[in-house]
Amino acid sequence: MPILGGLPPRNPGFVGREDLLSGLHGRLSAGPVVLLPGEDQPLGGTGRTQLAVEYVYRYAETYDLVWWIPSEQSAGARHALIGLAQELGLPDTGDINRTLAAVRDALSRGEPYRNWLVVFEDANQPDEIRAYLPNGTGHVLVTSRDRDWPAEVAQTLPVGVLDRADSVDLLRRRSPELSVADAERIAERLGDVPMALALAAATRAMTGWSPGEYLSRFVGNDDPIRVAWGLAAGALQSDSPAAYQLLELGAFLGSAPVSWRILWGARMLELPDELAATVRIERRLKAALRLIGRYGLAELDPPGEHLLVHPLARAMLSDGLGPERHAALRTTVRGMLAAADPGDPDDPAGRSRYAELTPHLIHSDVLGAGTEEIRQLVINCVRFLYASGDYDSSRDLAASARDRWRETLGEDDEQTLLAAFHLANALRALGRTTEARALNEQTLRSQRGALGADDETTLATANSVGADLRMRGHFGQARQLDNDNMLRYRRVLGDGFPTALRCANNLAADLRLVGDFRGARTLDEQTLRQRQAILADGHPEVLSSRAGLAYDLFGLGDYAGAAEVLAAVRPGTVADDHPFALWAARAGAMAARRRGLPGAYEMAETTVELTRRRFGDLHVETLGATVTLANASAAAGDLGRALDLLERAVVRYHSLLGDDHPFTLAASASLAGVVRAGGGHVEARRIDQEALHGLRRSVGADHPFTLACANGYAIDLFGLGERQEAQQIAADTWQRSHLLRGAEHPDTLACAWNAVLAGGDDEARHQVTAALVKAYGEGHEILARVAAGERLETEVDLPPL
Repeated sequence: MPILGGLPPRNPGFVGREDLLSGLHGRLSAGPVVLLPGEDQPLGGTGRTQLAVEYVYRYAETYDLVWWIPSEQSAGARHALIGLAQELGLPDTGDINRTLAAVRDALSRGEPYRNWLVVFEDANQPDEIRAYLPNGTGHVLVTSRDRDWPAEVAQTLPVGVLDRADSVDLLRRRSPELSVADAERIAERLGDVPMALALAAATRAMTGWSPGEYLSRFVGNDDPIRVAWGLAAGALQSDSPAAYQLLELGAFLGSAPVSWRILWGARMLELPDELAATVRIERRLKAALRLIGRYGLAELDPPGEHLLVHPLARAMLSDGLGPERHAALRTTVRGMLAAADPGDPDDPAGRSRYAELTPHLIHSDVLGAGTEEIRQLVINCVRFLYASGDYDSSRDLAASARDRWRETLGEDDEQTLLAAFHLANALRALGRTTEARALNEQTLRSQRGALGADDETTLATANSVGADLRMRGHFGQARQLDNDNMLRYRRVLGDGFPTALRCANNLAADLRLVGDFRGARTLDEQTLRQRQAILADGHPEVLSSRAGLAYDLFGLGDYAGAAEVLAAVRPGTVADDHPFALWAARAGAMAARRRGLPGAYEMAETTVELTRRRFGDLHVETLGATVTLANASAAAGDLGRALDLLERAVVRYHSLLGDDHPFTLAASASLAGVVRAGGGHVEARRIDQEALHGLRRSVGADHPFTLACANGYAIDLFGLGERQEAQQIAADTWQRSHLLRGAEHPDTLACAWNAVLAGGDDEARHQVTAALVKAYGEGHEILARVAAGERLETEVDLPPL
């Protein structure tokens, strides 16, 4: 049996179309096929979706996998494709665009399924869907109203009205007592249009009207669908005014299935008495939905959980409303959607509810709502899309909200500014960091002026500006801003409030980046205790604090302590490729390497693979993990691998962060170390000299990055025979490291060894050797290098930004 995903139920009343079905199977082998409305019914209603559904069920056994993608809105299509990614066994990268590219590529390669069918329903914007279309051995079927599909992308196949014999068959299947002659009369009047015929059959079955009674109600020569729709809607309204009023709400909802839970949200609103009584009780609400489905006015899934209103039906419902009724219903739908908002869009437990809500925001024009709680729904949906990794959809919705509210509410309205804050987050996630930074700075200025520096939304934006500063390499400025931010958070919300703890976590990251590992350790220990007191031990933010503390201890030279902190993490609390899990894994690999433990290289290699899969090649986390792997490769004696990794990392750092960023310069210093180890002292000296100058300018002479580079530069000079300058730099670096990190720090001892090695003081060498034994333990490979009289490197591992 094939794997089936997202398929609508099969239509038991489907008739005819044999020529289209057989021809479609052959056409698909030649490339994607788009089903379009026929020339005789350009607005649709000819049964394109029903044809696609019938094809799927009829030919399903010829495929290994069949997946149905609702595509009227890009966010809905992406959500369905994420489900396909899970079925294909592809990892969640956290960035929906990379995940969807992985889906397309896996299908195109035929891994793990060669014979597949993917159906994109209502893909009415070809440019948006083209990026998702796979090729290869499988088949792609599309339904669309847009006739502008390029021939090089897909073949088009018009779907027209039914043959008269099939029209008669459709009508008589629902009413076997109907004579062929009467069926032909009805089919003639309805122009053999499938949607109109289905409505007629359902209406006659529900009302008991004879063919003559049904035909006598036709007035004028309107479009067949509009005539059949009007008769069915009128009959429902007479049968159940409440059910019809419920259907009217569909004029302001999208083509995505409407959960009964969304409609149930209307019970909180002021409604006409009959409708209020219906939506108040679940069983009455579901009974009304079933009645709508029986009249053929909307589709209902078999469990009766979701209603699907056809786009043509939405248009006809809307056309039948006067201005006052239109405004009243739209207000009801907006309030209903807001009432269904589960809140806390960061909570994975509520994501399925938000996935049901977001497709209906546009048709109800919630951006134009006049109430704060409805605008908050928009903000929550923006955040939900971001938390789901759909940064494009988050950006689009946030940008629309910001622009619309700027016009109606003003530049300095709280929710206008909140939309701008979320827009900047999405822009940063999409790699548009310059735009994000400028928008954040502007938003922060406006929030401080309009809302005050202590407002919670202002503080959130200030946190985001701190992240921008870290990304730009302005570590000192980030520390200053985050320190002020944390004091304000604590004053306004208290020490233990979750957002205050996140701010403390960010400040600790700043302290690590400026080289203040002691200050970072104190803050991370406090934050970890407070998070453990209010969060479950497996919570991702507890893991974040543990990972941060491990980096602090590593920076302090306590490699065993770093490993001990990480050993307390329970396996499986978060996914292996969760960002915090990747931080912890990299810190574990770093500590294992410095302790000389077996498996350090494998740990670093696994971390790189997971990080690359999660973030892609051109990302600061991937590059940081790559530098750690290069250090592990060099420690294992594989200088060729280390050189290749670092050369690519340095090029990508230049591209991503710029030439003068401290991370770019520190990675260059690591590259110089590998070049030096291979005997290239001249080239290493050139690289180190340039990097050292940049680091002294950007982070100062006493920063750990700078000290590591200076230590390497001194080794370059010793190797080139320039002993006087080398000795001066080595002694200066030792003194600076002593003041910054203390006399017993392993890197201070390495600098001390390099400084005393050139002198004739045997006692000094003996003392440093004894201190290295104490720091690393007997048998560590670094002691063999000391015994051989080699100078010691102080390689750089880059902490998370």
